[in-house]
Amino acid sequence: MFNILLVFGTELNFKVEQKCVSLHEFSKKQIDVLLYAYLYGKEHGFGYTMAAIAWQESCSGEYLLNFQDPSAGIYHALVPGVIKKYTKYKDSNFLRNIIGQMLISNPEFASSIALDELKYWQRVRKGNFKSIIKSYNKGFSWEKNHRANRIATNYYHDIDRKIKALQTFIPKKLKHYDYKTPSLELDYSIKKEAKFNPYKKDSKTPTYYLLKEK
Repeated sequence: MFNILLVFGTELNFKVEQKCVSLHEFSKKQIDVLLYAYLYGKEHGFGYTMAAIAWQESCSGEYLLNFQDPSAGIYHALVPGVIKKYTKYKDSNFLRNIIGQMLISNPEFASSIALDELKYWQRVRKGNFKSIIKSYNKGFSWEKNHRANRIATNYYHDIDRKIKALQTFIPKKLKHYDYKTPSLELDYSIKKEAKFNPYKKDSKTPTYYLLKEK
């Protein structure tokens, strides 16, 4: 339990737990995130994979920011990497704040980045799923660095286990799920088709002038 003494003598008590609850203990909001990720990636062959990454990285939307990387959003996209790949601007603290907020507040934007990354590694790794997931986590570094390879391999095993669990869990939820019910706080919308393109403006989404045009 942490105790923080605030201005005017007010004391704030809160508990910090560094773990994700069991899949079967997920809240409605967490299930919304899982299903959103699954449906976003499904038509591209990455439905269960994106749901598993969302579970692995943010506990399905519970922890959306990591200052250490720094990374943000459902899938914890590396903020400097997003800036380098998707903008024409030089990396800066201000720009990191903007991109981080976009990843956190817009699940469609975060999902488009994650899917684009998976599809990139699918091409590079010629469809080898294990290599795709290891590369999603550690890029090219795991090929030549023993420590990076160990971390990437462990990441692959974590994702693989989560996919197996989700292959049973998600179909049961989809069978009786109310698609009109919005999730909490981040206003996720569950939809069967998501076609947001990070490179091109879309009339259904806000305009982001930092992104490259096609």
